[in-house]
Amino acid sequence: MDFEKIISRQEKIGQIKNPDFNIAFGIDKFYIPMMGILMTSLAKNNPSKSFSFHVFLDDMSLDDRKIFEKFCVSEKVQINFYYVLPDLFKNFYVDKGYSIAIFYRIIAAEFLARELENLIYMDSDMLCLKSSEDFFSDLPKNFLMAAVEDSGSWISGHKQKLNLAADYKYFNTGILYLNLKLWREENISEKTLEILAREKFLFPDQDALNIVVFNGGYGVKYISDKFNYFFRVDGVEQKFRDDVVIEHFAGQLKPWHAWCESDLKKIYEDYQKISEWRDFKYLPRNYQENRLMGRACRREGKYFEAFKWYLKYVEDKFFKK
Repeated sequence: MDFEKIISRQEKIGQIKNPDFNIAFGIDKFYIPMMGILMTSLAKNNPSKSFSFHVFLDDMSLDDRKIFEKFCVSEKVQINFYYVLPDLFKNFYVDKGYSIAIFYRIIAAEFLARELENLIYMDSDMLCLKSSEDFFSDLPKNFLMAAVEDSGSWISGHKQKLNLAADYKYFNTGILYLNLKLWREENISEKTLEILAREKFLFPDQDALNIVVFNGGYGVKYISDKFNYFFRVDGVEQKFRDDVVIEHFAGQLKPWHAWCESDLKKIYEDYQKISEWRDFKYLPRNYQENRLMGRACRREGKYFEAFKWYLKYVEDKFFKK
C-alpha cells in the first residue's frame, strides 16, 4: 500500500507547539460525538497538559467542524483531521458490529511516523476519569508498544485459533502507546494489512496486529489495566476501581445508549454535559437497538415513544430489505 496516497485531504484546527500528548483516533462519522466527549474528559482532567489530536476519519459535516472549532477555543488542544480515501478498505472483511474505521489505527501509525516518534492511539468508546500525568512513561527503544493485556474466558481458545502460544499475552488495541520509529522500520502496518487482506478474524485489526507482534518477536511493554479498564468482561459489568484512569466501554452496551442502566452512565453524562456535544442524543441504528430503545422508553413510562420504537423494530426486522 502506498501510504503517501491514503489521505485525500488534511485540515487543522487550533495551534499547539510541542504538545505534551499526541493522540490518534480512527472513526467513522457516527463516532464523532463520542470522540469529542473523550477529548473533553482528557482535557478537563489534565488542565496543565496540551494535546494534539490526530483524527483519521471518512467524513465530517460542516456543523461537526464548527463544534470542534468551539472546543479548540475552550481547551488547550489542536486537532488534525486526515480524510481517508473512501474505498481504501472496501475489500477487507469486517463483522457487522464494526466499521472499516477499525483499520484506521494501522494506517495512522504509519502515516504519522513521518513526523512523530511516539503516538498514543485510543478507541473512541473510552472516558478519562482522572489526571493522566503518569499516562505512560517513555517507551524503551527496544519496545514496539505499550499495551494492556486483554481479559476474558475466551482468550485461551482464541489464541489457539490464531496459532499464538499459550503463554503469549494477547493485548487489547483499544489503547496503544506506539514507538513509531521502530514501527516504521519494521513495516508493521504493511505486515498487518497483508494479513487482513487475506484472512477473516473475529477482532480483525486486533487479531492481525497480535499475530504480527507474536511472529516477529517484537517487544510489548504490558502496563496496568487502569489505563484501559474494561467496562464488561464476558458480558458482565466489572466492579469499578478508584484507580482507573481510562474506562473502556468495550462491547455492545455503551453509556450513551438509553437502555444502559450502569452507574457509569451518570458519570459519562456528566462529562457530556460539560462538553460541546452536550446536545448529542444517540438514536438506534438497527432493529435490535430499536427494540432496546422501546424497552427503555416503556421503563420510563413513555408508552407512546415505546410503541413507536417497537413498531420500527418490526418494520426493520421483517419488512426492510
